[in-house]
Amino acid sequence: MDFPSSKMYSLIHKVRNIFLRSLRIHAKIYNRTSSRTLARMLSDPENKGERQQHINFDILGTWDNRIDLPILMQQSIKLGKPIPQISIKNVGVASVTGRRLTNEDRVCIKELQPNLLYFAVFDGHGGTTCADFCSQHMEQHILHWLSRNTMDLESILQRAFIEVNNAFARNIIFMSSREEAAVSGTTATVCLLRNSIELVVGHAGDSRALLCRNGDVQTLTVDHHGTLKSEKERIVKSGGFIKTDSVGRHLVNGRLAMTRSLGDMDLKPYGVTALPDTRSIQIKHGKDAFVILTTDGINFVMNDEEIINAVNSCHYPQEAASFITDQAMQFASEDNATALVLPFGAWGKYKNGGNITMYNFGRNLSRSSRF
Repeated sequence: MDFPSSKMYSLIHKVRNIFLRSLRIHAKIYNRTSSRTLARMLSDPENKGERQQHINFDILGTWDNRIDLPILMQQSIKLGKPIPQISIKNVGVASVTGRRLTNEDRVCIKELQPNLLYFAVFDGHGGTTCADFCSQHMEQHILHWLSRNTMDLESILQRAFIEVNNAFARNIIFMSSREEAAVSGTTATVCLLRNSIELVVGHAGDSRALLCRNGDVQTLTVDHHGTLKSEKERIVKSGGFIKTDSVGRHLVNGRLAMTRSLGDMDLKPYGVTALPDTRSIQIKHGKDAFVILTTDGINFVMNDEEIINAVNSCHYPQEAASFITDQAMQFASEDNATALVLPFGAWGKYKNGGNITMYNFGRNLSRSSRF
């Protein structure tokens, strides 16, 4: 049956309004139910002081969360299902110095554009010079290429990494302590989240990004160490070498424990590149609970499954970040430990599967020092 254009427009407008009202009603029901559930948990004496998973009431049929999240309307209309609006105010961050004299880790969290979040961790070595510089200037290079609007987010991160590394090299020329700056470097794990569903990760070094999906761990990064065949081949082809020390670390030219980094200008001629590995994934808020970024002060003493289980035992992202760094210290980490936790739609949906498993004692024998 053919409708006149005016009637067709009226019909589409009515359907759109019905869908929007449905989203708002579901959101109100969800928020009221979540509040009642939380109040019932807090009033139950048996649950006080315990890190226990609440009963999963899947109100929307799509995502359920212990944190009240508003609905991202435009994206929900586009996809035809409720999409929670992820905000930087819900991010949990903790960073501890540990047994080091200074904390060389740096964390960045910012909303670069409406519905585009930027969050990153930098693990410095050889001083804080490079970590400070990169954490302060990385977003500027990302914004520059975003303004060009000619590339996808993976390409933007690749160019931003290379350019901030080059900018640091130029900055060394004007610094008084050039020798210190020449051996200063940092890992970088940078994430961009667009419209609450498109997550793009770029990383160089051995800081990690982990995703909790269906209660299991998905590793989003691969540590850039000399044990990887492709990484070792690049170092050797560039005239460098990999030396294994007494505790089993594979060091580039006997100095650096990673094959990619920002800075480390004295090793750039020997294949230590600033080009990051990148990947893009679609967040499924009905399945994905959170993404966590960690530095090697945590990764050396806790495996990926232990980290995911520890986060799932906590009620809030800030509690989870603090709990992870505390666990690293209890497991005798000798490095700075930093954790950044960003919750998604399924936050609080999965149980931790019991007590956190004991870490491998052998990992405690090797130090995370790069020198």
